Amino acid sequence: MIELIVHGAAGRMGRRVLALAAERAAEFAIVAGVDREPGTLRGLGIASEAPLLTETPARPGAVVVDFSHHSAFAPLVQHCAAHGMALVSGTTGIAPEVVDRELAAAAARIACLHAGNMSVGVTVLLDAVARLAKALGEGYDIEIVEAHHRHKADAPSGTALALADAIAAATGRTRRDYCYGRQGQTGARRSGEIGIHALRLGDVVGDHTVWFVGRGERILVGHIAHTRDIFAEGALRAAAFLAQAGPGRYSMRQVLGLA
Repeated sequence: MIELIVHGAAGRMGRRVLALAAERAAEFAIVAGVDREPGTLRGLGIASEAPLLTETPARPGAVVVDFSHHSAFAPLVQHCAAHGMALVSGTTGIAPEVVDRELAAAAARIACLHAGNMSVGVTVLLDAVARLAKALGEGYDIEIVEAHHRHKADAPSGTALALADAIAAATGRTRRDYCYGRQGQTGARRSGEIGIHALRLGDVVGDHTVWFVGRGERILVGHIAHTRDIFAEGALRAAAFLAQAGPGRYSMRQVLGLA
């Protein structure tokens, strides 16, 4: 039985993680939800008697699933490492250097994973765009377009950045090659540039399209999320993986057996 704590429990993703975990009572025992206001998980519509707390409890051996605010990431990682709790974080908007610094320090003590997108499809897509970019070469311009609901607070999405990072790693680029939207007299497109564009509209769960355009042809690959449950299912799959893993920093590719 995996003891589960959900950080950011009252948010859109936190509620879905809790709801799906509650349906899998033979595998997950919900210890608590954590958010800004105390109460009970039943008050969030979750079939569980666990409390809703304002501070993450110390529960050695439990797994914490985090979908919250980027400002809470570093303190949460440190708390989990201090109390022997594995951590799965899908929180976006965190500076890459903060993720690397905090997880590098924690990995000596706990199993930990951070991913901007935890769906199975996106994990496979990350592999695909890296292979495409490397095979197509420098003659193809690359642009990434993402769309999310109007309430999303950060842009571009963590998934868009992960796609760009996968392409950059495969082709010798860095984040200095990223162009976030265009306005005014921008001049001709720079060689090696990766364009990243964000749309915010309605109730879109998450759309990502990567354009590879060369002379005379274009290749489009992408992913459309119909429901947040795909991310919640991925997070629970990662939680089950980390519950059996030793200390270290892991990836969704390892969770899915791709690495």
